[in-house]
Amino acid sequence: MNIEAPQKKEPPVLGYLGREFVHGGHLLALGTASIAALSALLMSFTPTLALLVMAYLFSYGAYTINRSADIDQDMLSHPERTRHLQNRKKYLPYVAGSCFAIGYFLAILTNIPFFFALLAPLALAVVYSVGSKKLVRIMGVKRLKEKLLVKNVVISFGWSLIPVLVGFYYEQFSLMILVLAPFVFLRLMEATIFFDARDTEGDKANGIRTIPTVYGFMRSFTIMDGVDLISGIYLLALVDLGVLPFYASVMLVLPIYSVIYRILALRHPSKMSFLCDVVCDGEYLLWGVVLVLGRILI
Repeated sequence: MNIEAPQKKEPPVLGYLGREFVHGGHLLALGTASIAALSALLMSFTPTLALLVMAYLFSYGAYTINRSADIDQDMLSHPERTRHLQNRKKYLPYVAGSCFAIGYFLAILTNIPFFFALLAPLALAVVYSVGSKKLVRIMGVKRLKEKLLVKNVVISFGWSLIPVLVGFYYEQFSLMILVLAPFVFLRLMEATIFFDARDTEGDKANGIRTIPTVYGFMRSFTIMDGVDLISGIYLLALVDLGVLPFYASVMLVLPIYSVIYRILALRHPSKMSFLCDVVCDGEYLLWGVVLVLGRILI
């Protein structure tokens, strides 16, 4: 049973401002800021405007690099996003560069260790999206995103650095902030596999090996179920051990949230593009909100 509707036939579901918010990368960038805010709150700090702006800029810059590099090959799997960005294609590298330049300027005004720690996201973005011929000798591919599982691990690792970078920002580290990183990693691992399930057609056409293209669409969903289960157990274990405060248990709604949108993805027609670009990516915007509600209600 084919449960995926061809992405190129899906009608536009968003107006221009909605498309800009989603396809322009603003939703993901705000999600990064939300996770940074959550990390600060767990450290008992009030998130500063500078922290949130930098989180936004570095995320927006990294994803702009990726979308600039892949804008041509994405026509098959991301037709609506590609059409939205096509007219600004030549400006995207400059937009990304400006984001990083402003972000690093703010970072160096904060503290030097934080500035150098922020070189990691830029390095990951370049190696992941642009690549290097030297990687061919080491890994057999030019870009990290072309290697099975490496793509998922690199993205998940990059996002898992957020709480650690927040620690650098405040020049304070604790076990609480460090153990949050694996939870972020697991949540992003599920999301990247879900996106790969949406992108199966385009990835096959471009020779990119992903979990869905190698193991099949339905088996990839089973793997995502396992990742969600592990992330939920990990979170509850941290709360039970007292590493995270009890109110942080409210974050259990996040793996439940992803289970719900995967169930919706199995319906026909599944509207996978909407579920990926809006519902799945929208999860990260909820992180800070969910934690604040947990502090108030629990």
